[in-house]
Amino acid sequence: MDRLNLLKIIENSLYSLISYSAQNVTKKTIIKLEKLLENEKNNDIARSQLELMLENIYYGKKNQIPVCQDTGLVNIFIQLGDNFPIISNFKETIRKILDQLTNDSKLRANTVDPIIFQNPGDNSGKNTPPIYLELIPNRDDLVFTILNKGGGCENISALYMLNPATGFEDFVPLILDKIENAGGKPCPPIIVGIGIGGDSVKSMYLAKKALLRPIGTRNRRDEVSNLENELLNQINELDIGVMGLGGYSNCIDVHIEWAMRHPASYPVGLVVECYSHRTISGCISKEGEFFMGYLDADYNFSPENRNS
Repeated sequence: MDRLNLLKIIENSLYSLISYSAQNVTKKTIIKLEKLLENEKNNDIARSQLELMLENIYYGKKNQIPVCQDTGLVNIFIQLGDNFPIISNFKETIRKILDQLTNDSKLRANTVDPIIFQNPGDNSGKNTPPIYLELIPNRDDLVFTILNKGGGCENISALYMLNPATGFEDFVPLILDKIENAGGKPCPPIIVGIGIGGDSVKSMYLAKKALLRPIGTRNRRDEVSNLENELLNQINELDIGVMGLGGYSNCIDVHIEWAMRHPASYPVGLVVECYSHRTISGCISKEGEFFMGYLDADYNFSPENRNS
């Protein structure tokens, strides 16, 4: 396929993925919210809030409009197969599509100059949007994963540089304290992403990447999987509740990823997602075929059950 046609397919695919993501919460998130609703039969406040959340999600999906007034800062994860035709201007293509989506009212203008506080009105600007590129060996396709990251939950993000001698024991109490003090600010029930190890940047990246894993999946490493379950249980024992109004429907899931670290440092990254969990993936073959889908527990693209 020639370059111009392939670029057009990429543009159309990005438009479809980003607009779909803004209008839909993942199916497994909805199922978990419905289960939380069943468990809150004796809590009128929590039940009413969860009912409103689900009503809003269904309305957005039905009418193809954003499910939240904060359409988020659009994060774009790119998995580029090393045999896919070289495309050098991803950033310009993405900027063009974000401008179009903003003009079409699919996205709210959510970028602001941090120095002069000016909003360009089209989701553009220096070093935006966040783009994360991973080169995949022995593949000839291109996978985009979209994450609409709301501002309220993003504000709970934290980087901890812990004592390497005691870091593993220290970070669980720190995370519990952070989430408890945040209360309703991140719009609970939340999804918690954690990155352990690497360096300061890598741990934060892993924490955000962890949010892409389907709800209910666990890390392949037993010790990490056990830690995910332990944290999920402990967070749900905090008296935060839906939107911080009290109760125990605090957390939808906890996902942890890890990397080797330097002996002298122990970084831990925390990135929190709100209940409006909006992510979708799409795959483009080198022949230009496009499929919507999702990332599985190993971050591999699957064309089925795209609302996973």
